Amino acid sequence: MLIWTTLAAYFAFTDLKISISVVNQNSGWAIFLENFGEIPGLLVLYSGAVIFIAWYKSGSKLKYYAFSVFVFIAAVYLSRRISIIIYNEVTGNYDIVTNYKLYIFLIFFVLNWFLYTRLKKLNYSDTLKTYSKVTILLGLYGYLFLVQPIKQLCGRVRFRDLDALYSNFTPWFLPNGINGNQSFPSGHAAMAWIILPLLLLVVNKSTIIKIILLVLIFSWGLAVSLSRVEIGAHYASDALFGTLIILIVFLLLIKYTQNYFILSQKSE
Repeated sequence: MLIWTTLAAYFAFTDLKISISVVNQNSGWAIFLENFGEIPGLLVLYSGAVIFIAWYKSGSKLKYYAFSVFVFIAAVYLSRRISIIIYNEVTGNYDIVTNYKLYIFLIFFVLNWFLYTRLKKLNYSDTLKTYSKVTILLGLYGYLFLVQPIKQLCGRVRFRDLDALYSNFTPWFLPNGINGNQSFPSGHAAMAWIILPLLLLVVNKSTIIKIILLVLIFSWGLAVSLSRVEIGAHYASDALFGTLIILIVFLLLIKYTQNYFILSQKSE
């Protein structure tokens, strides 16, 4: 929090200068991460969703069906979204999404239902249950309920959309209200850090595996965050706050879900 507070204060006065100095909208690696940088996070969310609906049970039928239907639809959307991103960027054909929306949805609905019927027959460890629950709630609370609404409410103009004199630039602490601009915080940066729940899958592994995975996760999150600044899509503070929101929600969820499973085991 000390590091974050220091950087937040620093970027409040240097955001524009940093972007002017580093932005290169022709940067190959930044363009690549703009196109594909969300995929690992989407894959983690998708894996969490399909695992969750495969093991989830509840004493209340209403709660069970409500949660199961919601997460299943989310899984359909995520798998559809991942496939469309890859198809669009590889082929350069963006018309298929517009022309065949219903057919694409039905195809992924059937595919996910088939996968669900197979996964439902398997047994799941507490580690996988914790991973799936943390992942789902991280996407729900961290990304959907916090990052996206804040983007809408703050209405910050992206650097690449500023006028020639930068007169419509605003610092991160001055929201503009809903105006169609969505620079603050960075959704790409937030989605990059949603791969943090992967750490839960190696809690019983060797120290070297934990360190390697931790380095890979932080390297990916940092790379995507920096790429958003270099491409001109976000300011440094946008990436900082996108990172912070996901990190804080992740840490809170770990504590909550661990307590949840401990109490569940005691009650059994």
